[in-house]
Formats: sequence, structure tokens, C-alpha cells
Amino acid sequence: MNKVIQCPCGYVIRADDEEALVSLAQQHARETHSMELTAEEALAMAQPE
Repeated sequence: MNKVIQCPCGYVIRADDEEALVSLAQQHARETHSMELTAEEALAMAQPE
């Protein structure tokens, strides 16, 4: 099942599994917002696509 995270900045992150979704979300948070995102925080924002 694909999952999606819609960042408040408008960036959309999609992945086929939770591990990839978390990794992409953490990378976006670090590179774009200079913040660290935990796996739990990323998964809390995830929605089924």
C-alpha cells in the first residue's frame, strides 16, 4: 500500500513502504527545514494514498 505525507510547506512524499517513507520524510525535513524528524513523527503524518 502506498502512503503519502503532505508537508505543511506543500511538498508531497510518496513511498511503497513505511521505511522508505520515513527516510524520504527525514531527508526532506533535514535538507529543506533544517530539522530532525523522528520515525514516529513521520509515521504520524502518513496517510494511505
